[in-house]
Amino acid sequence: MGWVWRVLGFVLVLSARPALGHECTASLVGGEPALQHLNAEARLHFIHERLHVDARHARIWSYSWGMIYSALAAGEFVAAPLVSHASGLDLYVGGGAALLGVIPLVFTPLKVMGDEKRLDELEAEASQTDSCGALAQTEKLLNRDAANEDRGRSLLFHGGNVVVNAGIFLIIGAGFGHWTSAIISLLTGLATGEVMIFTQPVGAVEALRQYRRGDLGFPLAGVRMGIAPLIAKDRSGMVLIVTF
Repeated sequence: MGWVWRVLGFVLVLSARPALGHECTASLVGGEPALQHLNAEARLHFIHERLHVDARHARIWSYSWGMIYSALAAGEFVAAPLVSHASGLDLYVGGGAALLGVIPLVFTPLKVMGDEKRLDELEAEASQTDSCGALAQTEKLLNRDAANEDRGRSLLFHGGNVVVNAGIFLIIGAGFGHWTSAIISLLTGLATGEVMIFTQPVGAVEALRQYRRGDLGFPLAGVRMGIAPLIAKDRSGMVLIVTF
Protein backbone atom coordinates (compact mmCIF):
# COMPACT_ATOMS: atom_id res chain seq x y z
CA MET A 1 0.00 0.00 0.00
CA GLY A 2 3.03 2.25 0.33
CA TRP A 3 3.16 2.89 -3.38
CA VAL A 4 -0.50 4.03 -3.34
CA TRP A 5 0.26 6.71 -0.78
CA ARG A 6 3.30 7.81 -2.79
CA VAL A 7 1.20 8.16 -5.95
CA LEU A 8 -1.50 10.07 -4.08
CA GLY A 9 1.12 12.38 -2.59
CA PHE A 10 2.63 13.02 -6.01
CA VAL A 11 -0.80 13.86 -7.45
CA LEU A 12 -1.52 16.25 -4.58
CA VAL A 13 1.78 18.06 -5.14
CA LEU A 14 1.06 18.44 -8.85
CA SER A 15 -2.46 19.70 -8.21
CA ALA A 16 -1.20 22.19 -5.60
CA ARG A 17 1.47 23.72 -7.82
CA PRO A 18 -0.88 25.69 -10.09
CA ALA A 19 -2.68 27.16 -7.07
CA LEU A 20 0.61 28.20 -5.54
CA GLY A 21 1.79 29.56 -8.86
CA HIS A 22 -1.22 31.89 -8.96
CA GLU A 23 -0.46 33.36 -5.55
CA CYS A 24 1.66 36.49 -6.02
CA THR A 25 3.21 37.31 -2.67
CA ALA A 26 4.32 40.79 -3.70
CA SER A 27 2.32 43.97 -4.23
CA LEU A 28 3.52 47.19 -5.81
CA VAL A 29 0.87 49.22 -3.98
CA GLY A 30 1.54 47.94 -0.47
CA GLY A 31 -1.46 47.05 1.63
CA GLU A 32 -2.40 44.54 4.28
CA PRO A 33 -0.48 41.22 4.47
CA ALA A 34 -3.69 39.39 3.60
CA LEU A 35 -3.70 41.00 0.15
CA GLN A 36 -0.47 39.31 -0.87
CA HIS A 37 -1.95 35.85 -0.32
CA LEU A 38 -5.11 36.35 -2.32
CA ASN A 39 -5.48 34.62 -5.66
CA ALA A 40 -3.78 36.58 -8.46
CA GLU A 41 -6.69 36.10 -10.85
CA ALA A 42 -9.12 37.49 -8.28
CA ARG A 43 -6.88 40.53 -7.73
CA LEU A 44 -6.57 41.09 -11.48
CA HIS A 45 -10.32 40.77 -11.98
CA PHE A 46 -11.06 43.25 -9.19
CA ILE A 47 -8.75 45.94 -10.60
CA HIS A 48 -9.91 45.27 -14.17
CA GLU A 49 -13.60 45.63 -13.34
CA ARG A 50 -13.25 48.61 -11.02
CA LEU A 51 -11.12 50.62 -13.48
CA HIS A 52 -13.50 49.83 -16.34
CA VAL A 53 -16.40 51.22 -14.31
CA ASP A 54 -14.32 54.24 -13.32
CA ALA A 55 -13.34 54.88 -16.95
CA ARG A 56 -17.00 54.94 -17.94
CA HIS A 57 -17.80 57.44 -15.19
CA ALA A 58 -14.78 59.55 -16.16
CA ARG A 59 -15.93 59.63 -19.77
CA ILE A 60 -19.44 60.72 -18.80
CA TRP A 61 -18.02 63.42 -16.53
CA SER A 62 -15.58 64.70 -19.16
CA TYR A 63 -18.08 64.78 -22.03
CA SER A 64 -20.77 66.38 -19.85
CA TRP A 65 -18.54 69.20 -18.63
CA GLY A 66 -17.07 69.66 -22.09
CA MET A 67 -20.58 70.20 -23.48
CA ILE A 68 -21.56 72.48 -20.58
CA TYR A 69 -18.58 74.79 -21.02
CA SER A 70 -18.85 74.71 -24.83
CA ALA A 71 -22.54 75.62 -24.64
CA LEU A 72 -21.79 78.47 -22.21
CA ALA A 73 -19.07 79.85 -24.47
CA ALA A 74 -21.18 79.54 -27.63
CA GLY A 75 -24.16 81.18 -25.96
CA GLU A 76 -22.15 84.18 -24.76
CA PHE A 77 -20.32 84.65 -28.07
CA VAL A 78 -23.60 84.51 -30.01
CA ALA A 79 -25.32 86.94 -27.63
CA ALA A 80 -22.44 89.45 -27.47
CA PRO A 81 -23.12 91.20 -30.83
CA LEU A 82 -26.83 91.43 -30.03
CA VAL A 83 -26.52 93.55 -26.90
CA SER A 84 -24.94 96.90 -26.05
CA HIS A 85 -21.21 97.37 -26.51
CA ALA A 86 -20.58 97.42 -22.75
CA SER A 87 -22.57 94.23 -22.12
CA GLY A 88 -21.00 92.63 -25.19
CA LEU A 89 -17.51 93.10 -23.74
CA ASP A 90 -18.57 91.25 -20.58
CA LEU A 91 -20.04 88.42 -22.64
CA TYR A 92 -16.90 88.04 -24.75
CA VAL A 93 -14.77 87.79 -21.61
CA GLY A 94 -17.24 85.32 -20.08
CA GLY A 95 -17.18 83.20 -23.23
CA GLY A 96 -13.41 83.12 -23.18
CA ALA A 97 -13.48 82.08 -19.53
CA ALA A 98 -15.88 79.22 -20.38
CA LEU A 99 -13.46 77.99 -23.04
CA LEU A 100 -10.73 77.84 -20.39
CA GLY A 101 -12.81 75.19 -18.65
CA VAL A 102 -12.56 72.94 -21.71
CA ILE A 103 -8.74 73.06 -21.84
CA PRO A 104 -7.96 70.59 -19.01
CA LEU A 105 -10.61 68.17 -20.32
CA VAL A 106 -8.97 68.13 -23.76
CA PHE A 107 -5.27 68.34 -22.94
CA THR A 108 -5.08 66.59 -19.55
CA PRO A 109 -7.90 64.01 -19.56
CA LEU A 110 -8.22 61.52 -16.72
CA LYS A 111 -5.72 58.74 -17.35
CA VAL A 112 -8.12 55.94 -16.51
CA MET A 113 -9.96 56.55 -19.80
CA GLY A 114 -6.87 55.72 -21.81
CA ASP A 115 -5.99 52.64 -19.76
CA GLU A 116 -8.93 50.43 -20.74
CA LYS A 117 -7.25 48.85 -23.75
CA ARG A 118 -4.09 48.08 -21.77
CA LEU A 119 -6.20 46.52 -18.99
CA ASP A 120 -7.75 44.10 -21.48
CA GLU A 121 -4.32 43.22 -22.87
CA LEU A 122 -2.96 42.50 -19.38
CA GLU A 123 -5.92 40.29 -18.50
CA ALA A 124 -5.32 38.28 -21.68
CA GLU A 125 -1.61 38.00 -20.89
CA ALA A 126 -2.41 36.72 -17.39
CA SER A 127 -4.39 33.79 -18.79
CA GLN A 128 -1.59 32.82 -21.18
CA THR A 129 1.72 33.54 -19.42
CA ASP A 130 2.84 34.90 -16.06
CA SER A 131 -0.16 36.11 -14.04
CA CYS A 132 2.12 37.73 -11.43
CA GLY A 133 3.81 39.87 -14.08
CA ALA A 134 0.47 40.95 -15.49
CA LEU A 135 -0.78 41.71 -11.97
CA ALA A 136 2.23 43.93 -11.29
CA GLN A 137 1.54 45.96 -14.45
CA THR A 138 -2.16 46.20 -13.58
CA GLU A 139 -1.31 47.46 -10.09
CA LYS A 140 0.86 50.14 -11.67
CA LEU A 141 -2.14 51.35 -13.69
CA LEU A 142 -4.35 51.36 -10.58
CA ASN A 143 -1.76 53.33 -8.62
CA ARG A 144 -1.24 55.84 -11.45
CA ASP A 145 -4.95 56.35 -12.09
CA ALA A 146 -5.62 56.86 -8.38
CA ALA A 147 -2.82 59.43 -8.10
CA ASN A 148 -4.15 61.23 -11.17
CA GLU A 149 -7.69 61.45 -9.77
CA ASP A 150 -6.44 62.49 -6.35
CA ARG A 151 -4.43 65.29 -7.96
CA GLY A 152 -7.56 66.46 -9.83
CA ARG A 153 -9.24 67.26 -6.50
CA SER A 154 -6.13 68.71 -4.87
CA LEU A 155 -5.65 72.25 -3.57
CA LEU A 156 -3.76 73.03 -6.79
CA PHE A 157 -6.97 72.79 -8.84
CA HIS A 158 -9.06 74.62 -6.26
CA GLY A 159 -6.45 77.37 -6.23
CA GLY A 160 -6.39 77.48 -10.02
CA ASN A 161 -10.16 77.92 -10.04
CA VAL A 162 -9.84 80.91 -7.68
CA VAL A 163 -6.98 82.49 -9.67
CA VAL A 164 -8.72 82.19 -13.05
CA ASN A 165 -12.01 83.60 -11.79
CA ALA A 166 -10.24 86.37 -9.89
CA GLY A 167 -8.52 87.34 -13.13
CA ILE A 168 -11.86 87.47 -14.96
CA PHE A 169 -13.25 89.55 -12.08
CA LEU A 170 -10.45 92.09 -12.42
CA ILE A 171 -10.77 92.29 -16.21
CA ILE A 172 -14.50 93.00 -16.10
CA GLY A 173 -14.44 95.10 -12.92
CA ALA A 174 -11.18 97.05 -12.97
CA GLY A 175 -10.73 96.92 -16.74
CA PHE A 176 -14.24 97.80 -17.92
CA GLY A 177 -15.63 99.29 -14.69
CA HIS A 178 -18.57 96.86 -14.71
CA TRP A 179 -18.40 95.82 -11.07
CA THR A 180 -21.85 94.27 -10.87
CA SER A 181 -21.13 92.01 -13.83
CA ALA A 182 -17.72 91.26 -12.35
CA ILE A 183 -19.20 90.08 -9.04
CA ILE A 184 -21.80 87.93 -10.80
CA SER A 185 -19.11 86.40 -13.02
CA LEU A 186 -16.85 85.73 -10.02
CA LEU A 187 -19.53 83.98 -7.97
CA THR A 188 -20.93 81.87 -10.82
CA GLY A 189 -17.47 81.01 -12.10
CA LEU A 190 -16.22 79.92 -8.68
CA ALA A 191 -19.36 77.86 -8.03
CA THR A 192 -19.25 76.15 -11.42
CA GLY A 193 -15.53 75.38 -11.13
CA GLU A 194 -15.92 73.91 -7.64
CA VAL A 195 -18.86 71.74 -8.72
CA MET A 196 -16.77 70.45 -11.61
CA ILE A 197 -13.88 69.58 -9.28
CA PHE A 198 -16.06 67.91 -6.64
CA THR A 199 -17.98 65.84 -9.20
CA GLN A 200 -14.81 64.45 -10.80
CA PRO A 201 -14.85 60.65 -10.45
CA VAL A 202 -12.51 59.12 -7.87
CA GLY A 203 -13.29 55.47 -8.48
CA ALA A 204 -9.61 54.54 -8.80
CA VAL A 205 -8.83 56.22 -5.48
CA GLU A 206 -11.58 54.26 -3.74
CA ALA A 207 -10.59 51.02 -5.50
CA LEU A 208 -6.95 51.39 -4.43
CA ARG A 209 -7.98 51.99 -0.83
CA GLN A 210 -10.20 48.90 -0.86
CA TYR A 211 -7.60 46.81 -2.69
CA ARG A 212 -4.92 47.60 -0.13
CA ARG A 213 -7.23 46.30 2.60
CA GLY A 214 -7.53 43.02 0.72
CA ASP A 215 -11.27 43.55 0.29
CA LEU A 216 -12.07 42.47 -3.27
CA GLY A 217 -15.83 42.74 -2.96
CA PHE A 218 -17.74 45.31 -4.96
CA PRO A 219 -19.33 48.17 -3.00
CA LEU A 220 -23.09 48.21 -2.65
CA ALA A 221 -24.83 50.80 -4.77
CA GLY A 222 -26.05 53.66 -2.65
CA VAL A 223 -27.70 56.98 -3.06
CA ARG A 224 -25.41 59.66 -4.45
CA MET A 225 -26.15 63.31 -4.95
CA GLY A 226 -24.46 65.88 -7.13
CA ILE A 227 -25.03 69.38 -8.47
CA ALA A 228 -24.49 70.52 -12.05
CA PRO A 229 -25.25 73.68 -14.03
CA LEU A 230 -28.61 73.79 -15.81
CA ILE A 231 -28.64 75.50 -19.19
CA ALA A 232 -31.89 75.85 -21.14
CA LYS A 233 -33.29 78.12 -23.79
CA ASP A 234 -35.13 80.42 -21.40
CA ARG A 235 -33.49 79.73 -18.03
CA SER A 236 -30.29 78.80 -16.26
CA GLY A 237 -29.30 77.70 -12.79
CA MET A 238 -28.22 74.58 -10.93
CA VAL A 239 -29.77 71.13 -10.89
CA LEU A 240 -29.61 68.48 -8.12
CA ILE A 241 -28.81 64.99 -9.46
CA VAL A 242 -29.66 61.92 -7.39
CA THR A 243 -28.43 58.50 -8.52
CA PHE A 244 -29.24 55.08 -7.04
